Amino acid sequence: TGLPQAEDEVLYAIPMVAPYCALGGPYNMRVKLTPGSVKKGQAVKTCLRMFETQLERPAWKQLVQAIPEADTAGMLCGSCKLSMPGLQKLQAQAKREAQRDTKKREKDANRNA
Repeated sequence: TGLPQAEDEVLYAIPMVAPYCALGGPYNMRVKLTPGSVKKGQAVKTCLRMFETQLERPAWKQLVQAIPEADTAGMLCGSCKLSMPGLQKLQAQAKREAQRDTKKREKDANRNA
């Protein structure tokens, strides 16, 4: 089922691509894809990362982490744009982390020089 209950035992997660309106009712984890400039691989990574942040149960997070990115990227039809609640917050957080990593590398390089 697309809406597992708290008492349900979930064994695996299956990525699907379908018209957005078809996924509206029975699925609680969905992303709207429209033609855009984001490459398939990056779109898949962003989707999976966003799903992980939305899940509360550690077991379900592990199921999302177990989804192979290459197989999921093969389902998409080229470059796309993602639309989902909380996406801008996730992108801002990723940008901050990248900036922190860059600053950290620069500090380490200056110390070693």
